[in-house]
Amino acid sequence: MSSIILEALDIAKTYHSSAVAVEALKPCTLSFSEGEFTVIVGKSGSGKSTLLNLLGTLDVPDQGDILLQGKSVLKLSDNALSRLRRRKVGFVHQDYSLFPEYTAYENIIMPIRLDDRKEEEETILGIMKTLGIEDCKDKFPGEMSGGQQQRTAIARALAIRPAVILADEPTGNLDAATSREVIRLLSRASRVYSQTIIMATHDRQSADYADRVLSIRDGVVKEMAVTGQG
Repeated sequence: MSSIILEALDIAKTYHSSAVAVEALKPCTLSFSEGEFTVIVGKSGSGKSTLLNLLGTLDVPDQGDILLQGKSVLKLSDNALSRLRRRKVGFVHQDYSLFPEYTAYENIIMPIRLDDRKEEEETILGIMKTLGIEDCKDKFPGEMSGGQQQRTAIARALAIRPAVILADEPTGNLDAATSREVIRLLSRASRVYSQTIIMATHDRQSADYADRVLSIRDGVVKEMAVTGQG
């Protein structure tokens, strides 16, 4: 039985703007296991990015608690929280967030170097091979396709060996065929590296590759049946 990596215990979030209060996320309790690829499906404004930001400690819930590997993250100091994000949480964004002046390999190892650690080159090259970008090692982002750039961003997240990877609309800038390939690779990476991956998307077809699917609408999270291809 896989161990629980991440838990959200009765968390909720309301944003206030002038006299208006928006319940972005209504109270929910969730847990995510080691090596599990979870897809959160919802339309724009449904609350999926809010949920991902709370899980990734980029925002603070109004209530409840978040446990990463059994320890509360809400009680940590700012410095400890920053260190936790660098070492325990990998992020994959829609816009790739690569540095144009660095090669793919340099982009991948950057979080490790910023944490004053030395990368294991063999491990990094193995990740690049798994994601099919070994030929991009010395290429700059401008010399790569959108799909190759997003795979580089995924490799960067995997390289720090985090407890969990959070991907927010990672295929939003890609065509349909490339999107499916990236999602398939995320699914494969979760199995190959026993990596817990949580992806938020508006594309319901992404659920075909998930171990688990959550639906979110108007801030309400529901579990869905999995009928995917794997």
